[in-house]
Amino acid sequence: MLLSVALAASGSDDFGLVRDFAITMAVAGGALVLSRFLKQPPVLGYLLAGVIIGPFTLPNPPVQNVDTIQLLADLGLVLLLFGIGLEFGWQRIRRVGTRVIIIALVEMTIMFVLGYEVGTLLGWSGIESVFLGTALSISSSAILVKMLRDTGSLFATRGRLIVGILVVEDFAAVILLTVLSGVASTGSTDAGAIGFLAVKLVIFAVSALVFGAILAPRLIHLVNRFHSDETLLISSLALCFGLALAGQQLGLSAAAGAFLIGTVLGDTEHSVEISRVMTPVKDMFAALFFVSIGMLMDVSLFPEFIFPALIISLVFIFGKVAADTLGTFLSGYDGRTSLNVGMGMPQIG
Repeated sequence: MLLSVALAASGSDDFGLVRDFAITMAVAGGALVLSRFLKQPPVLGYLLAGVIIGPFTLPNPPVQNVDTIQLLADLGLVLLLFGIGLEFGWQRIRRVGTRVIIIALVEMTIMFVLGYEVGTLLGWSGIESVFLGTALSISSSAILVKMLRDTGSLFATRGRLIVGILVVEDFAAVILLTVLSGVASTGSTDAGAIGFLAVKLVIFAVSALVFGAILAPRLIHLVNRFHSDETLLISSLALCFGLALAGQQLGLSAAAGAFLIGTVLGDTEHSVEISRVMTPVKDMFAALFFVSIGMLMDVSLFPEFIFPALIISLVFIFGKVAADTLGTFLSGYDGRTSLNVGMGMPQIG
């Protein structure tokens, strides 16, 4: 009876979503198998899959509800950042120390200046050049961490430093996006609003860590008494999206909230069990996230923008390598470690 009612209430749009989801996962699965066979990063396969089924490539795109897929992909980003925090734990991140802040500041300053100068040389306006400089300052947490995990170097010194730099970048990105929003809409920035946002970031981060350290481990320990994977999974997801919602409601970052609670749970005695039950869910939504990024690529625009794109790509790649290598070296690491960190950073966010 319930099934009949559900089927009767479902419209063509619902079945269209199921069809699009089925196509997306089928193509993502094929791309993953092909990537493994060719010994290439799975992310590359997912991106290419997104290009193929996206709205800009084929005359009749196989996926129609692109907006809905991208909404699901946003959930994937939250789960991905939660998983990153869970794997590391706050104690591991703390061991990296404040030196990652030095590295990130050196890197972001150099990349912003390079981006601004390149934009000026290309004949762009001042505001456009500022946007470019800001964009080049940020690396992709999602892509970098997945690549580090796939290559088995996530917990090496290089991996810990890269993740620490990414954490600083992600929090800086929230402030930078606020600044750029003001510049884009009014042509100026509100220093008071920026300062208030920075204070909110600090308060939110401290509150999330304190809340997590006091309540989250006790909650997980209580839930784990049932010896039920389902209970542990749902409870972990509740904490993940609860902190993500808090971050978003404060005008910050949902992914940052998920990452923070993940780092707290990563220090609990049940972190291995949580990671085990979370992995299938996280992997599915992560695939959606990367495929959706591929969907945004309009290959028809390549001929028009290929020249500036090549210049900006080269500046980004070599600039990131040089800036992160220099920042890591200045923070006290040896040349080999510094170069390894620099070589690992050129994935634009």
